[in-house]
Amino acid sequence: MSKSYLVVGGCGFLGRYIVEALLARGEKNIHVFDIRKSFDDDRVTFHIGDIRKSEDLELACKGISTVFHTASPTHGMGYDIYYSVNVIGTEKLIEACIKCGVKQLVYTSSSSVVFNGNDIVNGDESLPYVDKHIDPYNKTKELGERAILKAKSVNGLLVCALRPAGIFGPREVQGWPQFLKAAKEGKNKFMFGDGNNLCDWTYIDNVVHAHILAADNMTPNSPISGSVYFITNDEPIPFWDMPIFAYEAFGYERPKMKIPFTVMYCIAWMIDFIVLILSPFVKLHPTISLFRIIYTNSTRYFNIEKAKKELKYKPIVSLRDGMERTKEWFLQQNPSFINKNKSKETSKLLKK
Repeated sequence: MSKSYLVVGGCGFLGRYIVEALLARGEKNIHVFDIRKSFDDDRVTFHIGDIRKSEDLELACKGISTVFHTASPTHGMGYDIYYSVNVIGTEKLIEACIKCGVKQLVYTSSSSVVFNGNDIVNGDESLPYVDKHIDPYNKTKELGERAILKAKSVNGLLVCALRPAGIFGPREVQGWPQFLKAAKEGKNKFMFGDGNNLCDWTYIDNVVHAHILAADNMTPNSPISGSVYFITNDEPIPFWDMPIFAYEAFGYERPKMKIPFTVMYCIAWMIDFIVLILSPFVKLHPTISLFRIIYTNSTRYFNIEKAKKELKYKPIVSLRDGMERTKEWFLQQNPSFINKNKSKETSKLLKK
């Protein structure tokens, strides 16, 4: 029997790619649920609503067999919105799925649900949730993941959670735009830490591939339902290799000065303290925070053998190819980021 799909957060970065992948393989019954509509496609049924409202979700879930839950606020929006979407919204979605008889629910979690600032070397799914998160976003993703897994087999619902690490690619609104904005503002001259910490980055097509494999292979008799899976490109690299690649792609120099981690840690701690003191009176969003300093200086890479074995997952786009594709897209769509001060290099970039 053919499936019907609902992509919750289908107008967002990951969600839209999942929609496009389903369309590309000929799926005919595709629905999108989001708070606003960001693209048009006559082959897709759109449901505009609030994930925190049961009535909106139930309308969208009627007649659906498979739900992909990719909706999540971006970093920097604050704990209240994180909690209301990632926890309350997820709980409301689970209730709607159970009530409407949805058969599969695939949840986009995060590799950071097990990260508390300590290095993770070849971490696998046996890692426990951490006692204390250093970022409130990650705490709410953990709570959402727990709620998803708890719903296993309720009214026959099959569930799983995917934990991508460092998603990047064309149309992203966080990583590459932040790197290029920093370079344009002259903040590319400094590197925090020694730059040797290995991290996972995952190209968007690979994350999409993992989601669709989860839905295709999750049956009552498979080990997938109730499980979590780390999803990466399986090619850890030093964290700073990605921003440096972005800098140089747009005509900027790589960092020339390394600031010791301990120095940046102290600076970030003081900035966080000031933000906390002033929070009742004004909302500040500084570039430097304790979480960002720890995040960019920690080793974090994961073992994806479980996903390879049970989901039949392997990356379909290499890290290098993904970086090149991302570069070409941003050069075409965001030429304003190109360094205009280097005339020869600029003209070459604009011709590509």
